[in-house]
Amino acid sequence: MTNKVRIMIVDDTITYRQILSNVVATLINTELVGTASSGKTAVMKFKSLKPDLVFLDVMMPEMDGIETLRELKKIDPNVQVVMVSGFDMANAKATLESLENGALDFVAKPTAQNIQDGVKQLQNALEPLVGIVFNKIFSKSQAPESKAFVKPVVRERQLMPKPEMGALDYVLIGISTGGPNALQKLFESIKVPINCPVLIVQHMPPMFTKSLADRLNQISAMTVVEASDQEIPKKGHVYIAPGGKHMVIRKNANNHHEIKIIDSPPVNHCKPAVDILFRSVAGLNAARHLAIVMTGMGKDGTDGLKSLKRKGTYCLIQDEKTSVVWGMPGSVYAESLADEVLPLDKIGSRIVELVNQN
Repeated sequence: MTNKVRIMIVDDTITYRQILSNVVATLINTELVGTASSGKTAVMKFKSLKPDLVFLDVMMPEMDGIETLRELKKIDPNVQVVMVSGFDMANAKATLESLENGALDFVAKPTAQNIQDGVKQLQNALEPLVGIVFNKIFSKSQAPESKAFVKPVVRERQLMPKPEMGALDYVLIGISTGGPNALQKLFESIKVPINCPVLIVQHMPPMFTKSLADRLNQISAMTVVEASDQEIPKKGHVYIAPGGKHMVIRKNANNHHEIKIIDSPPVNHCKPAVDILFRSVAGLNAARHLAIVMTGMGKDGTDGLKSLKRKGTYCLIQDEKTSVVWGMPGSVYAESLADEVLPLDKIGSRIVELVNQN
C-alpha cells in the first residue's frame, strides 16, 4: 500500500475548507482525514484523526491559528503545520508568530478572480511542502520525485582560512522556506553592526516582508527595513526586498549605488527573486561582495551566484542539517560554488569576521 501524508484542514470558512479539500484531492501521496471549522474543534478531533500535516487558518474567532498551533504541538510535537494566511498586516504579523511557534511554513490565500485559478495557486504552493513532509515521515526512496528535493551527497567542509577580500561593498543573502526563523537566529547572533549594507531576498508575498523587517529590527544590532525605491544603501543597515517586487542595485545619475524596486515578471517562479538581485550586483564595476544562500526550496540564487563568482565573490551556504529544506543551498553546493558550508549558528560570526576584518 502506498504511504500517504494524512492531512487535516482547519478553517472557519466553509468555502476555504472546500477549496483546500479540492486541492488535497489533486496532490499525490496525500489523504484528507478530516476538517474542522474552529481551533477548538481541531484540537478535539486531532487525537482521533492523527494527521501528519495540518493546513491551519491564521485568523479564526475564539481560538486563533497561533493558539491552535500551540495546542496541537502539545499533543504531538512532530505534527507539521502549514499556516494559510490572508493578505493583510494582521495576518502577516500573526503568520510570522506562528512560524516562531513551530509552523513549517505558510501559504497565502489566493487572490485569483475565480476558484479554478485559486485552486491552481494553492496546488503550486502546497505541493512542495507536502513533499517536505513526505520526506520527513517516510523513507527518501519512496518520496515523490521533485527537483526541490534532489540533494547531492555533502562532504564535510572545514572552515576556510580568513580570505583577504579587502573592504566589501555588500553582504547578499538569498533565503526561502524556513527563512523567517533562520533570519531571526542569524541576526540575534550578530552583536555588532556590519561595515557594509546587507541586502536580503526572502521569498514572501507583499506585507509579509514589512512585518519581517519590523520583527528583525527589534532584535538586530543593525537597522532592518523593507527596501524602498531609490534608497541609498548604508553601512550597518539591512534591506529586505519587498514581497511581490524585485530588488536590484543600480548606479544613479550621481554615479552612486541605489536600490531600485522593479515590477518585472517572476524568475524561478519567485518574486522577489534572488537571481535578480545577484545578477544586478554582479553587473557593478569593481565591487566586492559576500554572498550567502540559506534554507529554501528550489534553486533560486544559483545562476545569479555564477555571475557573482566570476567577479570573485566569496560564498557561504547553510548546511543541510540546520536547513528546513536544502534546495537552494544544495543547488549551490552541487554546482561547486560554495566556499564554505556552515551550520546556522556559525554563519553570523563568520559574516562579522569576514566583513569587519578591515
